[in-house]
Amino acid sequence: MSQYYQTYYTTGEFAKLCHTTKETLFHYDQLGLLKPDLVKENGYRYYLSKQYFEYDFIKVLQEAKMSLKEIQLFMKERNSQNFVNILSEKNQELENEKKKIQRIQYRIQQAIHMTEYGMKTKHMEPFFEECKEEHLLTISLPGRQMTDKEMMTYISEHLEYCHQNHLTEELPIGSIVYKNQYLKGSYNENCYYVRIEKKRKDDNYWLKPKGLYGTILHEGFYDTIHESVCKLLDFIEKEGYQVIGDMYEYEIHNHFTSQDIYKYLIQISIPVEKR
Repeated sequence: MSQYYQTYYTTGEFAKLCHTTKETLFHYDQLGLLKPDLVKENGYRYYLSKQYFEYDFIKVLQEAKMSLKEIQLFMKERNSQNFVNILSEKNQELENEKKKIQRIQYRIQQAIHMTEYGMKTKHMEPFFEECKEEHLLTISLPGRQMTDKEMMTYISEHLEYCHQNHLTEELPIGSIVYKNQYLKGSYNENCYYVRIEKKRKDDNYWLKPKGLYGTILHEGFYDTIHESVCKLLDFIEKEGYQVIGDMYEYEIHNHFTSQDIYKYLIQISIPVEKR
């Protein structure tokens, strides 16, 4: 027998070697997960050096989100194929978890960017800006004044659809008002949307085109948004431009940053071109 990995350790010594506690080793023993190699008549328990690697493997499996029960079953039926199977399964679970974390990080980063944008940009003063194309996922609305209950139902259904399809959406939700509607002085939303990372084969996919947009950051809530829309339309006309598309509304500052809805900051953007 090889001389290596044959040294005995008391429970305390072995716990120190493994950077764990005696209580953890007792628990693993009770589960039949990692039993001491030797128990003397006086009840003293001893572990062999080579058992360190068993403990380390258990720790690795735990870090891979395996429960102690799953590890126990695996340890009883250890072989190469089971080893590959269990690690492949856990690797896929970790990959899914990584994608979930990436989606959350993306949402946080975009929320920071938009909030800082609102802090740095002048409010209630129209301006022009070049915008990149954006990929949106929309839900159609009735195009009339909705009750609060109706509005929340649409929002809930749309965000749940995004969650179910693992889409990397941003918060908060935005809205679209069709050109033929806002030019008539009606500002009821025709669609809600969330931004997504890339083009998607979906009946509700919407491409917001790149180009020049007339923009204003509206201070207040939606019941006064007509004031900012009129100011923006007047600015566009005076500067020698004309509107060429639908209006996009997006909450830059909202319930995440203020408890007062009249301190909201709503970005209003309309695509334009020179007359």
